[in-house]
Amino acid sequence: MSNYAIITARGGSKGLKRKNVLSLAGKPLIGWTIEAAKRSASIDKVYVSTEDTEIASISKTFGAEVIPRPMSLAQDDSSSEDVLTHAIKFLGLEDKPSYNICLLQPTSPCRSNEHIDESFQIYERHNAKCVISVFEPKHPPGKAYKVLDDGSIVGVLSPSAPYTRRQDLPTTVQPNGAIYWFNVGAYLEHNLIPRESVFPYVMSEQSSTDIDDINDFLVAESILSTSHES
Repeated sequence: MSNYAIITARGGSKGLKRKNVLSLAGKPLIGWTIEAAKRSASIDKVYVSTEDTEIASISKTFGAEVIPRPMSLAQDDSSSEDVLTHAIKFLGLEDKPSYNICLLQPTSPCRSNEHIDESFQIYERHNAKCVISVFEPKHPPGKAYKVLDDGSIVGVLSPSAPYTRRQDLPTTVQPNGAIYWFNVGAYLEHNLIPRESVFPYVMSEQSSTDIDDINDFLVAESILSTSHES
């Protein structure tokens, strides 16, 4: 059995232009994720899927191999799963259903190799079809409302949920986008990240920092600069 890390990184971005190559606490944003994957004891090979020549060059410098992504899969509406399906075909993994993939998004630079290894342990222990990294939000989604067509609101879980004590609501978590473990065979059943037998790997809210705009970038820079100094 082999474990392949696939890092999805396109050149375009709306919230923060060229964010994957911006210098963050002394190295390009994508470099943090490549280094975490390279240091992980659970990862055998590290690949970056990109259409961008600068991202490809930086990725090779940090020791990753590059999957050349078609421009048609590097648009604002391109899904991660379309990109994954292309990567699986490019790497010839259709004939290797026992292999595992660890999808890592470069916008989660505070995710470390320890996080990758700990999440893989959960994946193995539960014989899971999928493990995703999550965090427990300060404001539980169970207390949220949804807006109906007539403009009125009602609890997402139930009409009474928003009025229920937090400790009496089900424990809820939110995905942070940092880590997805799954099996190639399970993925190819529907060309989707598995939706069944999914287990969580809980990370701190700080480690879950996801870079979408300049404010997120500055938060991550502060976190990484401090941890690097310590």
